[in-house]
Amino acid sequence: MLEDLIPEVRVTPCAVRTLLERLDESDQSILSDALDNFEVWGHAPLARALTKRGLKISEKAIRKHRSQLCSCK
Repeated sequence: MLEDLIPEVRVTPCAVRTLLERLDESDQSILSDALDNFEVWGHAPLARALTKRGLKISEKAIRKHRSQLCSCK
């Protein structure tokens, strides 16, 4: 009866992907470029800049997304 009992895999949505999906095309492009530019935008400064513009996101979410440790990959 319980031969196929396995734990459920929980997939948490990526906060960066969720944010990107809410933006228009122009803003998606700008944010994608910023995410790809590690030299100019560190994780925390990018999170602070986005939060100042009303787009609440954590440094941890950006770091996980950039490191491909989120549910996007």
